[in-house]
Amino acid sequence: MKKPALDRSNAVVLDRIDRRMLRELQNDARQSDEALGRLVNLSPSGCRKRRQRLEEAGVIKGYVALVDQDLVELSEDVYVVIKLHSNRHDDMDAFDRAVKGVDEVMDCHAVTGEWDYVLRVVTRDMHDHDRLCDSKLSQLPGVDRLESSPAMRRIVAKTALPLGGRQRDLPAKAKSGLAHVEGK
Repeated sequence: MKKPALDRSNAVVLDRIDRRMLRELQNDARQSDEALGRLVNLSPSGCRKRRQRLEEAGVIKGYVALVDQDLVELSEDVYVVIKLHSNRHDDMDAFDRAVKGVDEVMDCHAVTGEWDYVLRVVTRDMHDHDRLCDSKLSQLPGVDRLESSPAMRRIVAKTALPLGGRQRDLPAKAKSGLAHVEGK
């Protein structure tokens, strides 16, 4: 299944301040506009306006609490590859819709190669994972076979995107409200 191409015909550019704000918010989204403004050299009102525009444009999709997997007894990360019976569009759509309803699936990607999907699932332990595979994952529409690889240990776990210093074009859907952002 192809990833839709981004429409860059009406792309906007994140300036240095936007990128700095996003980096800071990825590290601590709870900070006030006053504190964030100090970090990016803006007044609290200028910072609030930029944040609101980034939210309205969909660049900032939401705010979440990062929960420690181990402390809530969901420490088993397992990568599951899935092959469907068919690569027909309808079959893949049915799988896509259904997999979204499996709470233990943290990430699901359609991929190229031998397998059709790669999932990251979380469970309490391998017995719990075995039950998940039998009762839910193998029952998803169109599943022909699946294979699991438990993670031995977590080396890197990031939530922040690498928003370096280069300017980046955003897709047209993010244009609204960002083209005229001014730092005050």
